[in-house]
Amino acid sequence: MIFGWGKKTADDDDDGEEEEVDLVLFQGALNGTEANLAANARLADAGLIPAKEIVTDGIDRRAGTVRIDPKGERYGVTYVIDGMPYPGDRLNKQEGLAVVQMLKLLSGLDIKERKATQTGGMKAEHKGEPYLLEVQSSPGEGGLEKLQVRCRHAKSKLDSPSDIGMPDALKAKIREAAGQKGLFCVVGPPNSGVSTLFYATVRGLDCYTRQIFTIGDHGGRNLDNITKFDENEADDMATTVQRVLRVDADTIILPPPLGAESVAVVMKYREDCAFLGEFPARDSIQGMLQLIKWIGDPQLASQTLTGVLTRKLVRTLCSKCKQAYRPNAQFLKKAGLPASAAVLYRKPKPSDVEGEEAEPCRKCDDIGYIGQVSMFEYLEMTEGMRALIATNPDAAAIRAKMREEKQPTLDQDGLRLVAEGKTSLEELQRVFKSP
Repeated sequence: MIFGWGKKTADDDDDGEEEEVDLVLFQGALNGTEANLAANARLADAGLIPAKEIVTDGIDRRAGTVRIDPKGERYGVTYVIDGMPYPGDRLNKQEGLAVVQMLKLLSGLDIKERKATQTGGMKAEHKGEPYLLEVQSSPGEGGLEKLQVRCRHAKSKLDSPSDIGMPDALKAKIREAAGQKGLFCVVGPPNSGVSTLFYATVRGLDCYTRQIFTIGDHGGRNLDNITKFDENEADDMATTVQRVLRVDADTIILPPPLGAESVAVVMKYREDCAFLGEFPARDSIQGMLQLIKWIGDPQLASQTLTGVLTRKLVRTLCSKCKQAYRPNAQFLKKAGLPASAAVLYRKPKPSDVEGEEAEPCRKCDDIGYIGQVSMFEYLEMTEGMRALIATNPDAAAIRAKMREEKQPTLDQDGLRLVAEGKTSLEELQRVFKSP
């Protein structure tokens, strides 16, 4: 069902006239649940148009996420654009409640359940373009709910390693390591795109010469040439893994998030199969330390783990308005950039000429950045790294070993992007700035 009422009016500051603004069309929940607006007429009257206005503004502003959060007696709307939060409208308590409940209803969620986290979504259309809206509700301040809406163009693809910008050399290394018997992990902080990285890694595996199965819930994702194993509802993970191994599985994709219990199952069968999993961790080193803790034996961990991968997103300079400059050689050396990086780029600086103002860039809304690009970090289990892990090292020792072996780290990969003119040193400083 398509929910219309798709126009609003906005005052034109130039002549006082009103102009029509197209609103997003909601086209039904992803789980197939039909929203009964007749039975929720009062909610629809109060919440449908404001909900459409908020989502429309988010899409028009290129927001990847729209957050609706209770703030005392009001609700605040935040648009997250390329990882940066920008404030939106403030709603009174009743308006905020109506918008949250309306978006839950349209996403196939239970509007009577307000104390548990729920996840759903809906299809939408705006200006003739298809979108997917992933909606998550969770308990907020004062017994109220907060809502997060992830907006994604339905035709945009972040499926493969190439789609997310993974260099070919790294892609080949990961494909080889993730096919070895043992456990390969993808990690990242919450809301960092760790699931996108995980499933891109899965799609980069050798599906033609290997038997690859998934177990558990993977959110209905389409994984070509990878078999969804038919599980028995009463079986635990260990029993399911045993059954998969009986059909000569080469690789098993574990359900996220990985934890101590699932790692314990992997340890029983580590010599029979390659396992892939994901879980939240700040970076690859913290992920490795967590895995060692779960396994409980550094020596065993060094023999079982085949690699840990993470990434961090950094904003991309606007190709239309980015400003070139020539850094001096001493600065390049201090920053760790190659001498060949004779020209770097940054967002435009205000004009130095008194009274002269630069023309605003319409492509990026004068932000200076548009879109994001990935920095990758891969903790590779070389012979030297395995020997180090067996000693139960701290984070500093692992980091030093990665640098000694010239393994890709987030900061080094970020400098690569600076040298290539894709981002700026100022943006790297912002991303790596300590909280």
